[in-house]
Parts: sequence; structure tokens; C-alpha cells
Amino acid sequence: MFNVWTICLPPPGMKKQLPFTPSQPIRYTLVDQAANCIRQGLRGNRWQKTIPAEGELCRELGVSRGTLRSALAVLFEEGRLSPGGRGGRHAIVAKTKGRKHKLQALKGSLVRVLSPQPRFILGGLTQSIFQTMSESLGRAGLHFEFEYHSGLWNLRHPDAALRKITSQANTAAWLLYRSPLVVQEWFAKSGIPAVVFGGLHPGVALSHAEFDLVAASRHAAGVFASRGHRRMVFLTVEKATAGDVACAREFVAAATASGADAQIVVFDDTIPDLCRKLDSLLLAKPVPTAFLVAFANHVPATIGHLTRRGFPVPKRAAVISRIDARLLAESIPSVARYAMDGERLGRGAARLLLKALNSDIKTTIGQCIIMPEFVDGETAGGRATL
Repeated sequence: MFNVWTICLPPPGMKKQLPFTPSQPIRYTLVDQAANCIRQGLRGNRWQKTIPAEGELCRELGVSRGTLRSALAVLFEEGRLSPGGRGGRHAIVAKTKGRKHKLQALKGSLVRVLSPQPRFILGGLTQSIFQTMSESLGRAGLHFEFEYHSGLWNLRHPDAALRKITSQANTAAWLLYRSPLVVQEWFAKSGIPAVVFGGLHPGVALSHAEFDLVAASRHAAGVFASRGHRRMVFLTVEKATAGDVACAREFVAAATASGADAQIVVFDDTIPDLCRKLDSLLLAKPVPTAFLVAFANHVPATIGHLTRRGFPVPKRAAVISRIDARLLAESIPSVARYAMDGERLGRGAARLLLKALNSDIKTTIGQCIIMPEFVDGETAGGRATL
């Protein structure tokens, strides 16, 4: 059983338009409109070697600098502009016959996301990444469709199930979200165009896009150590991806290198089990005082349970979230976390999918890895006073 959500965008600027029906929503974002205005200026040779400075373009187009920069990122991605550095006068790329990717004759116009989780439970960051991908792929005439298959984590012999899933008509490529090893291996051997979104299992020959959460986990261990913590915990869920496993291992290795003790604690993705695992940790001697929480939705419960058990954050314990979320930015005490540029990763993942569909670079294995930015907060300042 699966549920399908469809997000469609008309491909602006293309001569041949795909047919749209009333059931297919049409959406032009302000970023799309700004990019199209600049695109038209480039086509009309309005500027010579560079486009105007960003401030001037903002005034002319009537948009904010953030919107303008998102539009410029689209044009960088298309190869029409080259970043101009701090001055903001971006260079116009000379027209060449081979500049645009030439897509092979596709089997369909849909890029399908294969997920073991339903879309409605995904966090805001992931939703925004998928929206950015939908917009980027829409400009190439492709549409983005989400598929939920709850049994993906239980597959031991996936051939029959995945053959059935991938036999759907009108499919050009697949994006593999939170995919287990057997799924990644099957797609790598199948020859079906696919990109992994998130951690790539060792030895799998597929392109992938992800945030460098391994580096973030290593950094978190260093933050805890620098603030006096010597007993640390990495809290994560049972159904871990390759990236989750790599993060946990790197956190423990970095903590150990700093002279601290660290352990990985796994729970079943429910709050009651999380609280049970925390209770067990708090009964141990010595008691851990620093917690890196793998997923943002578990951070409030972690802080709340530690506090009600007599270990208030940040007074007696420290907590860092490996992933950012809007709810954390509005929390008291302020939560230490790793902020991520979802739009940038979305554009990178879309670019990898287009390369996977390009007849000239079929065998290319690419990657898009974005470094998160540490946002310090009150929750990282705690130190046990036992």
C-alpha cells in the first residue's frame, strides 16, 4: 500500500509545455518570477559582461535580497551566471551550444520519492527541501511525486517488491529517502536512474545528497568536551540510516579522543520509550551529563524529562540537537542546534537527478554535501553539579 502526493510546476521559459489539468496545481513563486525577469534580460542582451549589483536589482525587481539571491542561485545552477563574490556583480556566462544538459529520451516525466515514512510526519526542513527540488525539476519539465511504502525497512529479499514499485508508468527517476542498505544496493544494480537523499551505505555506487551531519556530530562532541562534560550520550532511533550510524560512531570516536566516555542509546521512536531509556541512564553511575539528540522532534521531550527527573537543562545537563527545526528556534531555554540550508541541498539533489538522466554522463557518481552551521544556545552550556 502506498500514498501518493503530487507537486507540479510548469516549466517556465520552455517552448514545449506539458499538458496541465485542473487537478494539477500551477504555482509560480516570487523566486521563479525574479529568476525569469533576469533570464529575459540575459536573453535580450540587456547587460554586457556582468549583471547589475544585487542592491540595484532588488530595487528594480521590487524583491528582498533573500529572494534575489535564491533567484540568482537558480541561474547559477542553469549555468547562465557565474558568482561574482562580495561585490555582487555576477558575470554572465558566454552562450555555448553545449551549455544545456541534453536529456535522453525519458520513460516518463515523474521523479518519484521512495520513502518508508508518510509525508505528513516529515519535518519542515525536509518538506522545504522537497519543495525546492520540485521547483528545480519543474524548470526541466519534470514533476515530483511522493510515494510512501511502509514495508521498506522490513525487506530482506527486495527484488520482487522493488520490481513492482519501479514498474509504474511515466517514471523518469527515483529519489531514495531514508533508504536501507538492501534498497540502495538493488537500485545500484538495476541501472534505474536514482539518487540517495541522506546517508549512502558504504560500497553503494549511487549519487547522493546530504548534510554533513557526521561533521556536526564530531563538532558536538568537541563542544561538550570544551564545556567540561566527560560522560556523553548519542540518542537515536532504531531504524537508523547509514548516515545516522556514521554520526553515532563519529560522535563516540570524537568524545573518546577528547578523554570522555560516550555511548549510543537507541529507542523505538516513541516518547515513552525515550523516557524509559533516559531513566535507565540517570540511574547509572556515573550519570551522563551531555546528550546529542539525533532528531529535533525528540529534543523537547528529552529536555522536559531530564528536568522533571532533577537534571534541569542547562543547570545540570546539556543538550544539543543534531538537526534544526522551527520549534527549537522558539524554545526556552534556547536550544543549541545545527542549522541547515535546505534550499541549497534541494537544488543540489535536483542537479544530481538531472545528471543521472543525462545521456552524456550515465556513469557519473556525484555527491552534494552541505555543511551545517552550529547555532549555540543555552542548552549546550550545562554542566553537571552532582
